[in-house]
Amino acid sequence: MKRLPQDIQKKLLDASQKLPEGSGFDVSVDDVARLSGVPRATLYYYFSGKEDVVQFYLNDLIDRTQVAIEKAAATEGDTEERLTQIMKAVVGAFAEYPRMCLEMASAFKASPDQAEFMTNIDQTVMDPLRSTLEEGVESGELVVGDVETGALAIMGSLHQVSIMRLLFTGRIDADEVTGLVIPQLMNGLLPR
Repeated sequence: MKRLPQDIQKKLLDASQKLPEGSGFDVSVDDVARLSGVPRATLYYYFSGKEDVVQFYLNDLIDRTQVAIEKAAATEGDTEERLTQIMKAVVGAFAEYPRMCLEMASAFKASPDQAEFMTNIDQTVMDPLRSTLEEGVESGELVVGDVETGALAIMGSLHQVSIMRLLFTGRIDADEVTGLVIPQLMNGLLPR
């Protein structure tokens, strides 16, 4: 896949909001051309086929989330503050393109290279989260039985609550989701 100009990227991302729900972005290049207004020939110049288009949508969400997480992880403050900022960044990325959040699981199944996709998520999204948890454990600021499980539980919670809000309300309110989920994750279930 060749590097896309910004205007075409924007049109494709806007078109993602119009794709059939539950499609996992597994649609024809003709459908993407019709919905985005980008000529079919132009799409075939940048993409070899619909698998490349699916990969574009998946990678875009990961890239946006990565940028937000890196910025959040670099903020000043203790581990709790940085972890909170990372969680807000993840939900913010979901809220920016909610359909992409909703379609990610289906798109992953349609992806021609699932191993590459998982490696990309692990390195760009999970690594900073694990690192922050490890720092918190080492400093004594956090109690985490297993860092890998903790990171997966955080991401799973943020993603699942975001999806449920989207399904029930039609949108992801990042402030509402983080306001509900972060205290629950940080404080746990048992009384202190």
